[in-house]
Amino acid sequence: MIINREVSKPVYLQVADYLRNNIYSEEWGKGEQIPSENQIMKSLEVSRGTVKKAVNMLVEEGLLYQIQGKGTYVTEDNISYSLGKGLLSFAESLEGQKLAYETKVITSEFRKATKEIASRLNITVGEKYLYMKRIRYVEGEKVMLIENRINSRLCPGVQEHDFNEESLFKVMEEVSGKKIAYSESRYAARVVGEKRGKELEVASDSPVLHLEQLVYLEGGLPVEFGNVWLKANKYYLGTVLQREEL
Repeated sequence: MIINREVSKPVYLQVADYLRNNIYSEEWGKGEQIPSENQIMKSLEVSRGTVKKAVNMLVEEGLLYQIQGKGTYVTEDNISYSLGKGLLSFAESLEGQKLAYETKVITSEFRKATKEIASRLNITVGEKYLYMKRIRYVEGEKVMLIENRINSRLCPGVQEHDFNEESLFKVMEEVSGKKIAYSESRYAARVVGEKRGKELEVASDSPVLHLEQLVYLEGGLPVEFGNVWLKANKYYLGTVLQREEL
């Protein structure tokens, strides 16, 4: 990231966006220590006071916490809430509500697993997985940003499918030869941040509902680790947890 000092946005807010994006993108995993103030100062060429102000902002948001004399860490979420009896994808949920929707894939590429992603998908650090980013429109309006990280070892050829048109859950079941069994899901209120705010066409400080979900195939095999960012005023979107036969 390069700090732009020619724009009106204060530098500390740009630094806060940099920190927030590293957390949201799973570059820094839950419970991991983030780089020191000195490292951030050198990397972004900003002052210590600017870094402190940005870090304090994310501490107040609940994304970071500090231990005196040790450093700053990514907050570990340890509370999840069951929302019902059946696990549906968002697309399946929208279809059930007879809402018109459209999906656009904006990124689809293989990436090397960080420590956090590797631990979630039960793969080795550096192993390739399929990263996909999609925007979903409901009745013509952008309402959610979806980030999927797919265990391509369990889903050979998954990248060859057109996810503008096809359901990810259905394709994963087809190419893996196994049924999706269950998910571990958690929701939290977040500030969207600059990068994802631009993609959803909302202000960087807008509130969003954030879903983090780890989906398992039969046999307890983790197949997909995803993040969904929902506009906070779209309450009609819901999901449930136990997979049912469709």
